[in-house]
Order: sequence, then C-alpha cells, then structure tokens
Amino acid sequence: MKRTEIEERVRESHAKLAKALEGLSEEQGTRVGLNAQWSVRDALAHIVAWEIQGANNIAEIQAGTWKPQRLNREMINDFNARAVEDRRERSFGEVREEFDAAHGRMESLIASLPDDVDESSPTYKFIEGVTFKHLAHHATQIEEWRRKQG
Repeated sequence: MKRTEIEERVRESHAKLAKALEGLSEEQGTRVGLNAQWSVRDALAHIVAWEIQGANNIAEIQAGTWKPQRLNREMINDFNARAVEDRRERSFGEVREEFDAAHGRMESLIASLPDDVDESSPTYKFIEGVTFKHLAHHATQIEEWRRKQG
C-alpha cells in the first residue's frame, strides 16, 4: 500500500475518534459506562498505550532491533488493565493530551516510511492494528455510548 494511502486512513480514523470525543466534559469522560468497567477516559488510556507500543515496535523494526512476540488473550488483557490503571489518576483532558502526543509520534513514524509499504509486513500490521482499525472501533463505541446518553 502506498504510504500516502496509509497516512490518509490514519487521518480519517483519528478524525472520527476526535469527533466522537468532541465536547465531552470531564464528568462525561470519566463516567464508567462505555462498557461494564471503562469510561471514555479509560478507553482512551488503552488507545494511548497501544499507540505508544505500536510506535515503539515500528521504531525497533526500523532500527533492526525488533524481536517478534506472540501475544495471547491474557497478555493483552493484562496490558489493557495496566494501561488504564497507569492513567487512573489523570484527568480526561490529560489523557487526551497524551493521546495527541502519542498519535503525533505515530504519524511521524509513518511519514518516515518508504513510499510503498508491504501489507503483510509487521510495520503495516502494527499501523493497521493500533491506528485505523483500533481508532475507528473505539470511535464507533463512543458514538454509540453518546447516543444512549442522549
């Protein structure tokens, strides 16, 4: 896939998530109910952690130091729980700022890629998994939650 196509898909998914977050108050952002355990802030904390991890992995791939690791459901659940717990004392706004910074780093890494990126490569898989698929999934989740809130 062309790098420019990847950049566009990432921009679109980021814009969808930003729109879903737009106008949420601190109280709305920290109210549990997005799912049984999480608030919007918690979902965003989870997104931040995956974007940071994905960007770190891509940087390691570029440096030739990446070591593949197979993740199982328990490892993923533990990672998600830690991501949320690590940011539990932060405000919704602080987590949003951290997301913007993490996403900016991801965009910079994507911009440094060659013009063509093999869709079967680990780099592409990390980008796909932690940006356009992941952001769109949570944007839809937040949009649905907001509709239910009235």
